[in-house]
Amino acid sequence: MVTYYIGNVRNKRRLFREHGPETATADNCDVLADFKFGGKVCFVLGDIPYGDMRVGEYLAYARALKTQLPLSAKQAKELLRRVGAQVSLERKMSSLSRLVFRFVLLASVVDEDTEEVRLNLDGIAYSRRTRRKMRLLVKRASRGYGCVRVAVSDYRFIPKSARVMAVTADGSVTEGKTKSMSRRYCRMRFSRDKRKESLALCALSGRKTVLCDN
Repeated sequence: MVTYYIGNVRNKRRLFREHGPETATADNCDVLADFKFGGKVCFVLGDIPYGDMRVGEYLAYARALKTQLPLSAKQAKELLRRVGAQVSLERKMSSLSRLVFRFVLLASVVDEDTEEVRLNLDGIAYSRRTRRKMRLLVKRASRGYGCVRVAVSDYRFIPKSARVMAVTADGSVTEGKTKSMSRRYCRMRFSRDKRKESLALCALSGRKTVLCDN
């Protein structure tokens, strides 16, 4: 079963990180920060981590940290197949879309005992093309696992017939859909006065950013 989660981004992140040993989670680690600004939730995006590594190299590195065993190319391809990602082992991590990158993260943490997978896709801006790709990847992943949970920032990613859980600001989770819409990627610029008010805003000024209603 696939369940989509929408609503408060920080509580979704905390909810997805709390899990047992039979659950594998792909986090939105490429998001540097999130904060409210002008009534919108802002996701500040960093570079794709391990960008200089190829996909096969990253999987071998991540699995070595987890199991301390070498990973063959055949095993790496099988991990990607399990989560529904069709990507060459020779692709550089930096060349991946943020959507595919997070599925590669998921491939690096699943194992034979995994029964549930959690994908935090918050911070990915909506487009029809991304929606098609996301739904395809989620459908493929659901074939191998009984429970798939997906966090999104935009209700348009969610199929009409899907089960939806809304996460509120107080941390409660209720069944139902809240309408949140994301905007295209942009460069956020802050005024001189705003930058003086906050060192954090000064550091984040000019970063690639996604805005969404939430």
